[in-house]
Amino acid sequence: MKARYLAFYSYIGTSFRSSEKLWFKDGKKYPDPESVQGLMEIALLKLRSLNYPSIILSSRTDGGVHAINTSAHFDLEKYGSGIYDPSTVAFQINKFFLNNSPIFVKKCIRVPDNFHARFNAISRTYLYSLYYILLIPPSPLSSQFFPGVVWKRSLFSFDIERFKEGAKYFVGYHDFSTFKRHDKLNPHKHNRREILSIDVRPGKPLLVSNIQGRDNVFHYFDIEIKGKAFVHNQIRRMIGTLNTVATGKLQPEDVKVMLQIPSKHSWHSFIQNCPPDGLYLCNVEYNPEDLIYDDSVTENKDIINIRSGTE
Repeated sequence: MKARYLAFYSYIGTSFRSSEKLWFKDGKKYPDPESVQGLMEIALLKLRSLNYPSIILSSRTDGGVHAINTSAHFDLEKYGSGIYDPSTVAFQINKFFLNNSPIFVKKCIRVPDNFHARFNAISRTYLYSLYYILLIPPSPLSSQFFPGVVWKRSLFSFDIERFKEGAKYFVGYHDFSTFKRHDKLNPHKHNRREILSIDVRPGKPLLVSNIQGRDNVFHYFDIEIKGKAFVHNQIRRMIGTLNTVATGKLQPEDVKVMLQIPSKHSWHSFIQNCPPDGLYLCNVEYNPEDLIYDDSVTENKDIINIRSGTE
């Protein structure tokens, strides 16, 4: 008997090429330990289901991007009329990952057979952890953190209020072609997306420092962006653009122009794309009703199919 499952999991993306497997002419049913999707499938193969456990990701991330709470669905077919227990599936996956990968499955549930992890998602929330360096005169403290040329390159002004002002233009429904990595295979694919909210708030270092005065050198901010879907590289390019606004190379109103004229030619070459290691996929949200599996619905569908002569 076949059943569909939804797994919620987290991972550290540093060691992965990306979250998604590469496409080949022969399909995607092959082991790929360099991707999150591929490694999840390798773990599910240990259950020895009758079918190949193809993972369908709810969100695709680049190499180096982390996930705090993301999701994926897959089908498992078991001999006879029984199914795999969801808690057992989660346990077996984590058992495989214990010494093999920085992936942890938080929960696994059974969902309706027509549920889709990607298309049923109503929102996705990302967080970018940003820090910048305060302008301070050279001192023993500054040379301690930034010796030589590194310290000189790190000296720049950063106005977080300009950053917030520019971020306001992103909220709403826009064409994000300017903020997408150019796709030669699908150059005419529409890139209209809706940003539901952007929250810029004070952050804190991931590691607690024992050195006095470090907090006088750095400022930490967390940028939380919520939307239903995003184009490739959109968030990292958005943050890179806002950093350029905060340093004075662009005006906040220039963000509006980049959205009003959606084109790769509207992108400014001096904008630095933010590195992936500061980006986290925080949550994928679903309607609670969509996650409820109802045995009676499946039974009614089977009866209708038998009466109509379909399989």
